[in-house]
Amino acid sequence: MAMPAFPSAEFESGSFNVRPAVLADLHEVAEVLAKSFYPPLGWQRWFYPLFRFSIYEDLKQRLQGGHEHYRCLTAIAPDRHTRQPTVVGTVEVAYRQPTLWTFNRSQWVYLSNLAVGQGYRRQGVARRLLQAAERLSLDWGFQELSLHVMANNNQARQLYQTMGYQIHRMEPTLFSLLNFQSSRLLLKKNVGPQPPQFYPQCAGSTPPKPVR
Repeated sequence: MAMPAFPSAEFESGSFNVRPAVLADLHEVAEVLAKSFYPPLGWQRWFYPLFRFSIYEDLKQRLQGGHEHYRCLTAIAPDRHTRQPTVVGTVEVAYRQPTLWTFNRSQWVYLSNLAVGQGYRRQGVARRLLQAAERLSLDWGFQELSLHVMANNNQARQLYQTMGYQIHRMEPTLFSLLNFQSSRLLLKKNVGPQPPQFYPQCAGSTPPKPVR
Protein backbone atom coordinates (compact mmCIF):
# COMPACT_ATOMS: atom_id res chain seq x y z
CA MET A 1 0.00 0.00 0.00
CA ALA A 2 1.53 3.29 -1.08
CA MET A 3 2.15 5.92 1.57
CA PRO A 4 -0.01 8.98 0.83
CA ALA A 5 1.73 12.31 0.51
CA PHE A 6 1.63 14.20 3.74
CA PRO A 7 3.62 17.41 3.42
CA SER A 8 2.31 18.96 6.64
CA ALA A 9 4.28 16.38 8.63
CA GLU A 10 7.48 16.89 6.65
CA PHE A 11 9.91 19.67 7.48
CA GLU A 12 13.62 20.20 7.69
CA SER A 13 15.63 21.27 10.70
CA GLY A 14 19.37 21.56 10.36
CA SER A 15 20.77 18.41 8.82
CA PHE A 16 17.76 16.13 9.27
CA ASN A 17 14.14 15.97 8.16
CA VAL A 18 11.02 14.21 9.44
CA ARG A 19 8.74 12.11 7.25
CA PRO A 20 6.42 9.08 7.51
CA ALA A 21 8.22 5.74 7.42
CA VAL A 22 7.94 3.34 4.48
CA LEU A 23 8.60 -0.39 4.50
CA ALA A 24 12.19 0.11 3.35
CA ASP A 25 12.89 2.10 6.54
CA LEU A 26 11.73 -0.54 9.01
CA HIS A 27 15.02 -2.39 9.51
CA GLU A 28 16.69 0.88 10.50
CA VAL A 29 13.71 1.92 12.64
CA ALA A 30 13.82 -1.44 14.45
CA GLU A 31 17.55 -0.98 15.02
CA VAL A 32 17.05 2.45 16.62
CA LEU A 33 14.25 1.14 18.85
CA ALA A 34 16.05 -2.05 19.86
CA LYS A 35 19.26 -0.22 20.80
CA SER A 36 17.27 2.39 22.75
CA PHE A 37 15.02 0.04 24.75
CA TYR A 38 17.05 -3.21 24.73
CA PRO A 39 20.73 -2.18 24.45
CA PRO A 40 22.95 -5.20 23.65
CA LEU A 41 24.73 -5.15 27.02
CA GLY A 42 25.27 -7.99 29.44
CA TRP A 43 22.81 -10.86 29.13
CA GLN A 44 20.58 -8.82 26.78
CA ARG A 45 23.14 -9.06 23.97
CA TRP A 46 22.25 -12.74 23.51
CA PHE A 47 18.59 -11.83 22.94
CA TYR A 48 19.19 -8.62 21.02
CA PRO A 49 18.59 -10.13 17.54
CA LEU A 50 15.28 -11.55 18.80
CA PHE A 51 14.23 -8.18 20.24
CA ARG A 52 15.10 -6.41 16.98
CA PHE A 53 13.27 -8.98 14.83
CA SER A 54 10.17 -8.81 17.03
CA ILE A 55 10.12 -5.01 16.83
CA TYR A 56 10.50 -5.17 13.05
CA GLU A 57 7.61 -7.59 12.64
CA ASP A 58 5.34 -5.49 14.89
CA LEU A 59 6.19 -2.33 12.95
CA LYS A 60 5.58 -4.07 9.63
CA GLN A 61 2.18 -5.30 10.76
CA ARG A 62 1.09 -1.84 11.92
CA LEU A 63 2.42 -0.10 8.82
CA GLN A 64 0.71 -2.55 6.48
CA GLY A 65 -2.52 -2.35 8.46
CA GLY A 66 -3.55 0.70 6.46
CA HIS A 67 -5.17 2.46 9.42
CA GLU A 68 -6.11 6.00 8.47
CA HIS A 69 -4.90 7.43 11.76
CA TYR A 70 -1.55 5.70 12.19
CA ARG A 71 1.91 6.89 11.21
CA CYS A 72 5.41 5.89 12.13
CA LEU A 73 7.39 9.11 11.79
CA THR A 74 11.12 8.96 11.13
CA ALA A 75 13.93 11.49 11.40
CA ILE A 76 16.31 11.06 8.46
CA ALA A 77 19.90 12.34 8.46
CA PRO A 78 23.14 11.58 6.57
CA ASP A 79 25.08 8.71 8.11
CA ARG A 80 28.26 10.04 9.74
CA HIS A 81 30.44 7.60 7.78
CA THR A 82 28.70 6.80 4.49
CA ARG A 83 26.76 10.11 4.23
CA GLN A 84 23.80 8.05 3.01
CA PRO A 85 20.34 8.95 4.40
CA THR A 86 19.59 6.87 7.49
CA VAL A 87 16.96 6.71 10.23
CA VAL A 88 18.21 8.49 13.37
CA GLY A 89 14.95 8.80 15.30
CA THR A 90 11.34 7.67 15.32
CA VAL A 91 7.97 8.03 17.04
CA GLU A 92 4.65 6.29 16.43
CA VAL A 93 1.42 8.29 16.28
CA ALA A 94 -1.98 6.58 16.48
CA TYR A 95 -5.60 7.36 17.31
CA ARG A 96 -6.83 5.58 20.41
CA GLN A 97 -10.50 4.63 20.72
CA PRO A 98 -11.98 5.46 24.15
CA THR A 99 -12.96 2.34 26.07
CA LEU A 100 -16.55 1.68 27.09
CA TRP A 101 -15.82 2.38 30.75
CA THR A 102 -14.03 5.67 30.05
CA PHE A 103 -15.91 8.55 31.66
CA ASN A 104 -14.39 11.18 29.36
CA ARG A 105 -15.27 10.20 25.78
CA SER A 106 -13.01 12.80 24.14
CA GLN A 107 -10.96 11.61 21.18
CA TRP A 108 -7.19 11.63 21.47
CA VAL A 109 -3.97 10.59 19.80
CA TYR A 110 -1.36 8.45 21.54
CA LEU A 111 2.41 8.78 21.03
CA SER A 112 4.67 5.80 21.60
CA ASN A 113 8.15 4.44 20.94
CA LEU A 114 9.93 7.79 20.79
CA ALA A 115 13.62 6.98 20.31
CA VAL A 116 16.73 8.67 18.94
CA GLY A 117 19.97 6.99 17.90
CA GLN A 118 22.86 7.27 20.34
CA GLY A 119 25.01 9.52 18.17
CA TYR A 120 22.19 11.94 17.35
CA ARG A 121 20.79 12.75 20.78
CA ARG A 122 20.65 16.27 22.27
CA GLN A 123 20.46 17.76 18.77
CA GLY A 124 16.74 18.53 18.68
CA VAL A 125 15.67 15.32 16.93
CA ALA A 126 13.17 14.22 19.61
CA ARG A 127 11.70 17.72 19.81
CA ARG A 128 11.18 17.85 16.04
CA LEU A 129 9.55 14.43 16.05
CA LEU A 130 7.11 15.58 18.74
CA GLN A 131 6.35 18.76 16.82
CA ALA A 132 5.65 16.74 13.68
CA ALA A 133 3.37 14.41 15.66
CA GLU A 134 1.43 17.38 17.01
CA ARG A 135 0.95 18.84 13.54
CA LEU A 136 -0.15 15.45 12.26
CA SER A 137 -2.69 15.16 15.07
CA LEU A 138 -4.17 18.55 14.19
CA ASP A 139 -4.36 17.58 10.52
CA TRP A 140 -6.34 14.50 11.57
CA GLY A 141 -8.70 16.71 13.54
CA PHE A 142 -7.59 15.71 17.07
CA GLN A 143 -6.40 18.24 19.62
CA GLU A 144 -5.39 16.07 22.57
CA LEU A 145 -2.24 13.96 22.68
CA SER A 146 -1.07 11.60 25.39
CA LEU A 147 1.96 9.46 26.09
CA HIS A 148 3.54 7.41 28.86
CA VAL A 149 6.91 7.92 30.51
CA MET A 150 8.57 6.15 33.41
CA ALA A 151 8.55 8.26 36.56
CA ASN A 152 12.33 7.90 37.00
CA ASN A 153 13.16 8.91 33.41
CA ASN A 154 14.07 12.46 34.34
CA GLN A 155 15.61 13.36 30.98
CA ALA A 156 12.49 12.39 29.02
CA ARG A 157 10.21 14.04 31.57
CA GLN A 158 12.14 17.30 31.23
CA LEU A 159 11.76 17.20 27.45
CA TYR A 160 8.02 16.57 27.66
CA GLN A 161 7.59 19.31 30.25
CA THR A 162 9.33 21.87 28.05
CA MET A 163 7.05 20.76 25.20
CA GLY A 164 3.94 21.47 27.30
CA TYR A 165 2.97 17.95 28.37
CA GLN A 166 1.46 17.73 31.85
CA ILE A 167 1.04 14.81 34.24
CA HIS A 168 -2.49 13.43 34.06
CA ARG A 169 -2.08 10.52 36.46
CA MET A 170 0.37 7.99 37.86
CA GLU A 171 -0.17 4.38 36.83
CA PRO A 172 1.47 1.76 39.08
CA THR A 173 2.33 -1.55 37.43
CA LEU A 174 2.87 -5.01 38.90
CA PHE A 175 6.64 -4.53 38.65
CA SER A 176 6.47 -1.09 40.30
CA LEU A 177 4.38 -2.48 43.15
CA LEU A 178 7.10 -5.10 43.68
CA ASN A 179 9.77 -2.36 43.53
CA PHE A 180 11.32 -3.84 40.40
CA GLN A 181 10.76 -0.69 38.34
CA SER A 182 9.34 2.80 38.56
CA SER A 183 5.67 3.65 38.02
CA ARG A 184 4.41 4.99 34.71
CA LEU A 185 3.14 8.53 34.26
CA LEU A 186 0.42 9.38 31.76
CA LEU A 187 1.12 12.81 30.24
CA LYS A 188 -1.31 14.85 28.14
CA LYS A 189 -1.18 17.96 26.01
CA ASN A 190 -3.86 19.97 24.21
CA VAL A 191 -2.52 21.30 20.91
CA GLY A 192 -5.72 23.04 19.84
CA PRO A 193 -6.18 26.82 19.76
CA GLN A 194 -6.13 28.25 23.26
CA PRO A 195 -8.94 30.55 24.43
CA PRO A 196 -8.03 34.26 24.70
CA GLN A 197 -6.97 35.49 28.10
CA PHE A 198 -8.79 38.38 29.69
CA TYR A 199 -7.13 40.51 32.32
CA PRO A 200 -9.21 42.48 34.84
CA GLN A 201 -9.02 46.25 34.53
CA CYS A 202 -8.65 48.46 37.57
CA ALA A 203 -11.22 51.22 37.99
CA GLY A 204 -10.21 54.28 36.02
CA SER A 205 -7.45 52.48 34.14
CA THR A 206 -7.03 52.88 30.41
CA PRO A 207 -7.10 49.67 28.39
CA PRO A 208 -3.92 49.05 26.38
CA LYS A 209 -3.92 50.20 22.78
CA PRO A 210 -3.63 47.54 20.09
CA VAL A 211 -0.20 47.14 18.53
CA ARG A 212 -0.17 48.28 14.90
